[in-house]
Amino acid sequence: MEGKVCIMAAMMRFFRPFFVLMLSGAACMAAQGQEQIIPRPVSVKYGETGPEGGIVLDAGSRVVCREKDPGFQKQARFLQQFLAQGTGLALDGPGGTNAIRIEKDASLKQYGPEAYRLEVKPGLISIRAASPRGVYYAGQSLAQMLPPAFFQSSADKSAVAWKVAEKPFSMLDYPRFSWRAFMLDEARHFFGEEEVRKLIDQMGLLKMNVLHWHLSDDAGWRIQIKKYPKLTSVGSKRKDTEVETWGSGKYAGKPHEGFYTQEQIRRIVRYAAERNITIVPEIDVPGHSAAAIVSYPELKLSARPLPEIPVSFNDGAAFDPTSERTYQFIGDVMTELASLFPGGIIHIGGDEVRYKKYWEGVPHIEAFMKKKGIKTFPDLQIMFTNRISGMLAKKGVRTIGWNEILGTDVHHDGGQGAALGRLDGKAIIHFWYGSDKIATKAIEDGHQVVNSTSHMTYINKDEQKLPLSKSYSFEPVFPGLKPRYHDQVLGLGCQVWTEWIPDADKLERRVFPRIAAYAETGWSRKEDKNYPDFLRRLKRYVEILDARGINYGETR
Repeated sequence: MEGKVCIMAAMMRFFRPFFVLMLSGAACMAAQGQEQIIPRPVSVKYGETGPEGGIVLDAGSRVVCREKDPGFQKQARFLQQFLAQGTGLALDGPGGTNAIRIEKDASLKQYGPEAYRLEVKPGLISIRAASPRGVYYAGQSLAQMLPPAFFQSSADKSAVAWKVAEKPFSMLDYPRFSWRAFMLDEARHFFGEEEVRKLIDQMGLLKMNVLHWHLSDDAGWRIQIKKYPKLTSVGSKRKDTEVETWGSGKYAGKPHEGFYTQEQIRRIVRYAAERNITIVPEIDVPGHSAAAIVSYPELKLSARPLPEIPVSFNDGAAFDPTSERTYQFIGDVMTELASLFPGGIIHIGGDEVRYKKYWEGVPHIEAFMKKKGIKTFPDLQIMFTNRISGMLAKKGVRTIGWNEILGTDVHHDGGQGAALGRLDGKAIIHFWYGSDKIATKAIEDGHQVVNSTSHMTYINKDEQKLPLSKSYSFEPVFPGLKPRYHDQVLGLGCQVWTEWIPDADKLERRVFPRIAAYAETGWSRKEDKNYPDFLRRLKRYVEILDARGINYGETR
């Protein structure tokens, strides 16, 4: 049977509509649905026997929630609509013979706000959670137990037996890390609202809870800021795009543009929130800021401005950290961002400022440093970051930035020595590059850290450079970190940078199925991770991707 399933999975890429329906039958139910879930649950305990034909959702099934908590009521409605869309069953109305009962259970608080308990027996599916978030995740696990036709809009839903389990079971589940992120770079290439929603759906299914959205860079500005309309009328467009690799001298030969209106942003934020996903926007400062600087030359935001939006990813610019115009501009942008993204965290980038290229040798910058007693360019960046962080704090927003904001000149860009300044202790460090000791010291100094070590989490790389097995092997807790500091590691992020990813087809092939490996790393206990078992469960997830019409790369 295993061999037949593998052959079918391979053939599905060519005969997707036909085989999704086939696999929704007996062939794909060789194992219990509970044994197919990604991320792997904490525990599943089975009863001895079940009814003939298993436990199913049918016309008599109803979603029931008698809790007065509006969050639980909202999740109950969402679950009913989600399951109804997938199965074709109404799952609401009076009467009914089988209940999907949703209840608040304060005892689950010990496992965190995302914990849930799912119990299934004839006539009753019980979902218990400490908070509404747990209800959502229980529903996603339930969906993964059902035949893959659940995820195929064109399937004949009436022809499918919606089997949940062969026999009764009880599942307890909760995450290892609170920060389980996927980063989408749309500054380099713009993909649009439909594709972002598709990615959010899969993040929700895989219990990832942070969408890190890279919305500005040298090559493009992708979000409407009403006070500065030229950020999109100018900054969202470039005449051409470098192809193949950095400094190739080869170009696509066509313009590229695109941005999100504030109304689109609000829709996407609401859509993500319904799926327990917080969107953390990134506006990269002070480096990687050419799109903004070119849009407003009259503001003189850079000591070394550019004439147009770069078409090569080697080119860029940096804000002038000594100019009050810079802080006025960034403050205005952050004010609008804070109103659009209610998650309470904004990513300010801070990577690759290239001190030699943009700050060194500028007379007024060096005079400013001398007057203020600032010895190094990393210290100047710390001063800049602390001021932006202070602006955000007044809005009730916390700062996160790449690990260069600590003042470590990891790229040897003319830092002129070790930084002596101290970064705002509330700033979250997003580690991506350099020695692990940088992250360890930041943690010991009191910072919380998200681990996105580049050679382990950059899924824009092809499978030869970052195979699925390597993605799955990633461990977010830094080697040698003392146990008392482990809680300071908030979790992990996986990133897709899109310099060389011009379309949604290639984007999906880079993201899937590797995103599932990071989802499991973020949620499942370290001792429960097992790569051969993950590959076994991945077969079901690939069927879901096929049913959704999502492209994917290597699956082992």
